[in-house]
Amino acid sequence: MKKEDLLTAIDQANITFKKIMVNYPGLLGYLVLSSPYGQCGLTGDPLQILKEFPAMISDSEVKDNVIKLLETIRELENKYATRGNMNAEVQTKIDKASHLLNADVKKIEFKEDTFIEIRFKTDRLLRIFKMELELIFKMQKNPLVSQLHTPQTQASIRIVLGTLIELAQRAENVGATKDKNRQ
Repeated sequence: MKKEDLLTAIDQANITFKKIMVNYPGLLGYLVLSSPYGQCGLTGDPLQILKEFPAMISDSEVKDNVIKLLETIRELENKYATRGNMNAEVQTKIDKASHLLNADVKKIEFKEDTFIEIRFKTDRLLRIFKMELELIFKMQKNPLVSQLHTPQTQASIRIVLGTLIELAQRAENVGATKDKNRQ
């Protein structure tokens, strides 16, 4: 999945999230990208995803190159930042690596089966959390929530909006329906 499709899925997830949360005002939810291999906050920034959740990026030569370029830039910056004497030659190397990095980042592909989930801030008192649990269990049944990927049990508070590909396709279907209705 290309970055444009990732951003479409994120936009659709944000729209769905807002619609859902209207019905559950007592819950403090936020969205994350997740899979069995990791997670990170919801973002469309490939570099942030690469740093926090590299398993979300499809394995490829481009991914390997980006990782190497990030390491090179980090090493050069750290080496010369501690010495405090970064010269023009080193800065040129960093600029060249950054240029290559930016070109490769555009080619990164994301795993379509990555989930976008709602997580909850649970730093409140247990008594309040018990009331929130009832709302979360009701949310599991909400038709805007993925019934396929959300466990329908009180043993889990996992709420999945869908996979990236499902959300991107939902956004395309909504757009097509709007276009059809305008005609």
